Amino acid sequence: EILGALMSMIIVWMVTGVLIYLACMRLLHPDYDINATAMLITSACAVLTNILLSLILHQTGHGHRHGAQTRECTSAPLEPALSNASLQAAFVHAIGDLFQSISVLISALIIFFKPQYKIADPICTFVFSIFVLATTITILRDILTMLMEGR
Repeated sequence: EILGALMSMIIVWMVTGVLIYLACMRLLHPDYDINATAMLITSACAVLTNILLSLILHQTGHGHRHGAQTRECTSAPLEPALSNASLQAAFVHAIGDLFQSISVLISALIIFFKPQYKIADPICTFVFSIFVLATTITILRDILTMLMEGR
């Protein structure tokens, strides 16, 4: 479970690193074209998909169980939602993807209406990448603490 959570966080950081690298390349070499319509459609689909995935993952860890035979709901003893480390990492991964998708959607909207502002793409990538990295560092710290038997 912990290794799965660690892999999820590593993937989030790797994807974010690639996005930052590509954003830097776009700033250094501004002779690129952007198909704003395709970017808008793709990012809108990604935002909707990531919202749905986040809701599903959050519902999976909502802190109570449903009895199969009795069809009644029994509460778990005050355990926090998303207490499973791999479920929490998957949820954070989905939230990170959601924020990246929102970044692309914002960029696409700006570029769609004002094509001369294509610099919005790398700028939004930087802003949301910093946000994703900042929000995942505590989970990564917790995972590494568990792996090092710190708890």
